[in-house]
Amino acid sequence: MRTRVRTDFYRTWENFDSKTGGKHMTKKENQGLIIVLVGLFMLSFSFGQAAWANSDRGGGGRGGLSGGVLQQLVFPCQTECRDSARDCVDTAESEGVTCIQSACATQVKAAQTACAADRTAQACKDAVSALRTCGDSCLTTFQSATTACRDTEQSCRAACDVAQ
Repeated sequence: MRTRVRTDFYRTWENFDSKTGGKHMTKKENQGLIIVLVGLFMLSFSFGQAAWANSDRGGGGRGGLSGGVLQQLVFPCQTECRDSARDCVDTAESEGVTCIQSACATQVKAAQTACAADRTAQACKDAVSALRTCGDSCLTTFQSATTACRDTEQSCRAACDVAQ
């Protein structure tokens, strides 16, 4: 019985002809298949490059660690926009921390003390809530500043696209 199944399997493959894509495929059909496959590869490659070029991520984005380096070389204008936006957000964050530290020094110390032993304790949550309330105006200013950074980056990238 095993022999028969094996024989039927091989007989099925031997019955294929060139019209159905069997082992007797002609050179002309192979060339057509290769052309179609190369076309599909090029199409998928172009979509991948478009996604990579529009990536907002830095070195660890879709291009991996080396992608950030390559983006700097291929798209220097967009890279400059991204770097400026990062600097802008870093400045806004630093100013936000300074603002809260000076306006809410007591609440910062209370939150640090309450959360030192257990971050999940209710005392920690209450202290952080009090700190958030105290620093509300600083946090609002920080959010406005980061929104401005993001808007500036988008305008910068749009200008890069027009220039290219």
